[in-house]
Amino acid sequence: MKTHNQYFILPHSLKGGFTLVEVMVTITILAISLVMVLQLFSMGLKASRTSCDYTTAVIYAKQKMEELSVEPEPGNGKFEDKFEWEAEVTPYEELDRELDESDYNIMKLKVKITWEETPDKIKSVEMVSLKTVETEE
Repeated sequence: MKTHNQYFILPHSLKGGFTLVEVMVTITILAISLVMVLQLFSMGLKASRTSCDYTTAVIYAKQKMEELSVEPEPGNGKFEDKFEWEAEVTPYEELDRELDESDYNIMKLKVKITWEETPDKIKSVEMVSLKTVETEE
């Protein structure tokens, strides 16, 4: 039994590899995809940093609010990092004045934490609470 090896002769355009245009289109698509992925990572890092800043500001606000609860005196200052604080203590005037004869006053405590996210953008967090204090006679 005799076997024949058959060979097909392909046209010239099907013999070679990729053309220069195909390679350039592929590289362009890969470059655009890479840029988009890097932008996604950048946006994720920025969102993470912003979230961390807000969390830190809330922790500082809670700390200052606890200090105000013990000793309600207004003031302002700066933390060791980029955060600044401002505290206000004012009488709470939104209640009925039926409490005028009582032995207590209600004070409004307000703490504001600010920080500079970029040179032209200031962010802030505010915390407000009420505290009863004994009236001085």
